[in-house]
Amino acid sequence: MKPLAAITGSLLLLLGGCASFGPQEAQRHYVIEVPPAQAKTTATPRTTTLLVAPATVSGFYETQDIVYSRAPGMRAYYQFHSWTERPGRRLSELLVMRLERAGSFSTVATVVSGVKGQLVLGTHLAEFYHDAATAPGSVKVTITAELTDPVRRVLLARRSFERSAPAATYDAPGAVQAFNMAVTALLDEIAAWVEVAAPR
Repeated sequence: MKPLAAITGSLLLLLGGCASFGPQEAQRHYVIEVPPAQAKTTATPRTTTLLVAPATVSGFYETQDIVYSRAPGMRAYYQFHSWTERPGRRLSELLVMRLERAGSFSTVATVVSGVKGQLVLGTHLAEFYHDAATAPGSVKVTITAELTDPVRRVLLARRSFERSAPAATYDAPGAVQAFNMAVTALLDEIAAWVEVAAPR
């Protein structure tokens, strides 16, 4: 049988632990949103089909957590703030929609759709974080894109795209607004690059 003092001490620790739990901040989820691109009418659209591969992502960013940095070489995750889906997956969806609206190809589809295509666009999300070393900071987004001919197994073009945008406020919601701006600009850049790099 445990001594009374030990039992009393255990109860005090238990009560103390319970008392430390106050009201917690509610978890918030954010969607990466970009304004729809204006549909373009290409004089002579290509007869080829462009397939977009799912984006690969640097390990630390392969998560729904929103990433920030307070010092060079350091990364961390915001508490109570996250994306509704992983950025790599969302960026792939948005890129397909952007390229469809551009109207430069007969068809734009995903690699996993089962559609056969003559060109494949692959992307790699290398950086996706809120640089919060100084208030309010800015977001940094880096994507590498590769355009390939899968039949001939030829790399047609490769380019790295980098964008930053100022955060509206020194917190996760302010960073989300900046991410939306940076992603919008990058999607437009990649779509314009594909238009030039893809053979006719």
